[in-house]
Amino acid sequence: MATQTEIANQALNRVGGKLIFDIDDNESKNARTIKNIYPITFEEVARSHKWNCLKARADLAQLSPAPAFGWDYQYQLPTDCLLLCTVNGLEINEREDDYEIEGRKILSKAETCQITYIANQTDSNEWDSTFISAFVILLASKIATSIRQDEGMGQKLLEEYERITLPRAKRIDGNERKKTPHDPARDSSWVHSRSISTNG
Repeated sequence: MATQTEIANQALNRVGGKLIFDIDDNESKNARTIKNIYPITFEEVARSHKWNCLKARADLAQLSPAPAFGWDYQYQLPTDCLLLCTVNGLEINEREDDYEIEGRKILSKAETCQITYIANQTDSNEWDSTFISAFVILLASKIATSIRQDEGMGQKLLEEYERITLPRAKRIDGNERKKTPHDPARDSSWVHSRSISTNG
């Protein structure tokens, strides 16, 4: 929906900075400033919510050897994984006794591991407009001091991001997400405990 240069210029426009022709223009101070903080700012926004436009899925292969103790299997997280969403259909922390995240691995007692996750999707043309709006404001808050020497502006933009833009983007994005049908058997702690008892 927008190129990196267009996103950079939206952030520059918010702080009254001189617009750039190309984010990769090393001769431009503004381009260099934004390019340096662009990736980490993207990751910060990406990890703040389970964005639909960044979601991916993977069927992970078992790693060898098995964990030294406590779990039967281990699986490697994808290299582009920024935030884990579900494991074998369960939301993160929904069943903390079913798996554990250790470093960049998932430890589990399950023989299979299917996940959904927030990917490091750097192609901004794939981003949703609400995600871009949040990203632009956070980016602008971080360049206000270096480009305009205005810490007050940076703080106001950060407050706008935290109180208005990000919550609004999360709400819109969440409303577009398909709701998981209620499964009494899956959600029952009694059924879950009986399953563990029966299957070991």
